[in-house]
Amino acid sequence: MAATPALSQGIAVPRPSGGLFGATRSEVGGRDRLNFMFDVNEALDSELPLELRSRVPQGDLQSGGFSTMLTASADYARNRRRVQVAGTALSAFRYYQRLDQVAAVSHSAGLGASVRLPKQGSLQIAQTAAYSPSYLYQLFPTEALPGPGESIPANPDYRIDATESYSYGTKTALAFGSARGTRVTTTAEYSHTDFQRQTAARPNLTMYATAAKVSRAVSRNSGLSVEYQYRTGEFGFGGLTKEHRVTMGVEYSRALFVRRRATSVKRATFRFNVSPATLELPESELNAVATATVPSVVEGSVPSALEEGPAPSVVKGRLYRLEGDASVDYEFRRNWRATGNYRRGVEYLAVLTEPVFAHGARVGLTGLITRRLDVSTAAGHATGASAMNRGTQTLDTSTGEVRIRYALKRSFALYSEYLYYYYDLRGQARLAPGLQSVFEQHRIRVGFMLFVEPPGR
Repeated sequence: MAATPALSQGIAVPRPSGGLFGATRSEVGGRDRLNFMFDVNEALDSELPLELRSRVPQGDLQSGGFSTMLTASADYARNRRRVQVAGTALSAFRYYQRLDQVAAVSHSAGLGASVRLPKQGSLQIAQTAAYSPSYLYQLFPTEALPGPGESIPANPDYRIDATESYSYGTKTALAFGSARGTRVTTTAEYSHTDFQRQTAARPNLTMYATAAKVSRAVSRNSGLSVEYQYRTGEFGFGGLTKEHRVTMGVEYSRALFVRRRATSVKRATFRFNVSPATLELPESELNAVATATVPSVVEGSVPSALEEGPAPSVVKGRLYRLEGDASVDYEFRRNWRATGNYRRGVEYLAVLTEPVFAHGARVGLTGLITRRLDVSTAAGHATGASAMNRGTQTLDTSTGEVRIRYALKRSFALYSEYLYYYYDLRGQARLAPGLQSVFEQHRIRVGFMLFVEPPGR
């Protein structure tokens, strides 16, 4: 499908050479496009246990029962020889039958531009904004970083409370060199999350990041890269956390087979990055942790709550970590694709009051059973603990998704979906005081999708 953000759960969408929304919707790079996607569905959420219902306000997003959701999205691109402009937008509303009311769940929009410069250079600028996206969902690793013009993933089905917030992001990237040789890329990013009712449980979050990367194609199918990144994160009521990270990466891609006329190439792509990192802790937070939990946090080695074997050390306010990520993208048969992603590193989440060191993994499978019938499945699991305080337990979160769609016409499809979502904060009142400690949800949904291309394109 052309409008990927319309998929509220984030299951990867197959881009088949034929079949569901694929046979007549070529994503040719030199072609302008403006597409709309409408998704209407009826869902049944599992009820909360009796012992938890009293803790959830009436009408809260966790209350369960029947609901109807409308999701609308737009996908725009204008391609010229030297300038490309792209944009996406998504809006989701849910009707709660118990309360007979309509509530705005999430909204997001993104606009980006890419300009070709002399000497094989390029300049990219992107601006994004979102209303109440699903922050805890960000612990699950994604397949790839958002491109220019793509909006912040809203994932309205993973929004776990009714707190209003706004997130903004700006990113610029300047690159010179050839992708087949040596290429140098510099980036700068800014993001800010603003809670409308800011409290000690929900501080605002501001992040800055700058990076410089050198990549080199070793052969036709492989490449190496080295990147340095400096990142800061500041919560509304805490100090400034600084992170220095050096990433060394390798990528290998192999063509499995090429169809006649070179219309389709199936590949298996592997990526692996390892990142030694230094995290400089705020002095105020360091003193609080040292006094309350770990007297030895200022000097010496401190065992990690997440790792076995030798632990990272904290020396004079510096925490040393080994971060990294890996992914595999395997295209097999004619229209089937399997993906796997793993990531470990420091994460900044607006719903948590401190940065967390997290491990996350996600696998997915998508494909066409027939030209009219496709299936998408995904599963993910992540754990995380405070990057500052080793005395806390790890929080756990898991998800599982299965969707089957059937195309009645070129632009109309029916679908059925099952969603499972779970998290357990392990009683970490300091880390996540504004969230319910344990939450588990089963959702069964049926609906239809409508794809619209404006006339006269």
